[in-house]
Amino acid sequence: MTHATQRLHHDTDGDGEALCYYRLEQPWRDWASIARSFSYQVEEQDREDLMHNIILRLAEVADEYRRQRRVLTRWGCIRVAEYARLRFYRDKKRWGRMCSASLNSTIEDEEGNTTELGDTIADDRDIDWDLWLDAKMRYLSSTGSTRRAIDKLVNKDKRELSGYDWKLVRGFRRT
Repeated sequence: MTHATQRLHHDTDGDGEALCYYRLEQPWRDWASIARSFSYQVEEQDREDLMHNIILRLAEVADEYRRQRRVLTRWGCIRVAEYARLRFYRDKKRWGRMCSASLNSTIEDEEGNTTELGDTIADDRDIDWDLWLDAKMRYLSSTGSTRRAIDKLVNKDKRELSGYDWKLVRGFRRT
């Protein structure tokens, strides 16, 4: 956390004065003041993140209110800040549940064989041969008109298919 985060009012040492929230224009200065009061409710390392989340959310809501020709009052800002704080807690909790593992780490199966974790991921581009053979058998056992409609769809322009051809193709896909 930077020293400038908690300085909302003018300081005399001049250190990082450009980063002070007191120099912001209205309504940003008021939003920073509200966000600062809510930032004391979280751990010190999260205060700056929460403040910025609240300030940005207040700007979004104020913009939406401006489009609706409504006024965002101070109490409305406080309510928005409360919800932003709750969302911050929820997101932080969600990120805490996530874990990471290296794909290069080795794992052992039931039989004692070791392999890299990355080798166990299925390749989406790989052909499912059982599914391919089933589709080919269904194609070969379908009627001649259905096969012609599928050939038009695969080998020619789709725009050449009539309504009846589309009906045959849909029926083939359903089975």
